[in-house]
Amino acid sequence: LADGSPEKVLESFSKLSRLRILVCGGDGTVSWIVSCLEKMDLDRWPPIAILPLGTGNDLARIHGWGGGYNNESLLAILKQLSEAY
Repeated sequence: LADGSPEKVLESFSKLSRLRILVCGGDGTVSWIVSCLEKMDLDRWPPIAILPLGTGNDLARIHGWGGGYNNESLLAILKQLSEAY
């Protein structure tokens, strides 16, 4: 994603029936991914999880999701996501 937009990746993975999206970043990254999903005109949106890594993290903070990543096990986070929906 450093060299472009996530549209192609989201489009290719949107065909999966059990797709889940983990957005790692701040408010701008979350907004970017949600904007791309809105443009795709999907019949059903996949569940989206947010791992706050940005500098502001206002979205995560106001929703009580925590202030950011604190070096927790990434494997444990991915396992929780796989079991969440």
